[in-house]
Amino acid sequence: MLHGFADIHTHRIDSGADAVISVGPDEIRRPDRFYSVGVHPWYLAETGLSDGERRALVAAAADSRVVAIGEAGIDLLRGPDPEVQQEAFMEQAAIAADSGKALIIHCVRAWHILIRLRAIAVADARRRGIVLPPWIVHGFRGGPALARQLLDAGFDLSFGLRYNKESFDITPTERRYRETDAL
Repeated sequence: MLHGFADIHTHRIDSGADAVISVGPDEIRRPDRFYSVGVHPWYLAETGLSDGERRALVAAAADSRVVAIGEAGIDLLRGPDPEVQQEAFMEQAAIAADSGKALIIHCVRAWHILIRLRAIAVADARRRGIVLPPWIVHGFRGGPALARQLLDAGFDLSFGLRYNKESFDITPTERRYRETDAL
């Protein structure tokens, strides 16, 4: 799905055609580039996704230039209340599932929550008769024990310029991505 890209997560609007540019729902600009579209947990309103953001995300998911949904996630150090972040995350995960596009995930100190939410999403997908597209933790720097836990729970991992080599090495190539996360 995203393996054809040299960089699956960058914020540089001027990135080349081999990169996936992470933008907000109304920021798709160029017809010759590929995007990941979502609402980052830092930029969520205190009440979560607005109706306008939801509509824009659904519309973006239908755009062929959009190859992933996100950067969605949960950050226990920054952003609105964790419950608000979880609800917004699951809404974006549902849009990813419905569109068959990968979900790019930002996670800070919320691994236990993320693993629980994935289990809920997997159960919902089974009930609906669909297969979840990849859930990709971007910028993974954790150690091999956490990497193994996430891989066992069904997550894929993306590695930036700084990463734990052992975690990189134990991640199967088909579930491993590269990124710059460049601004």
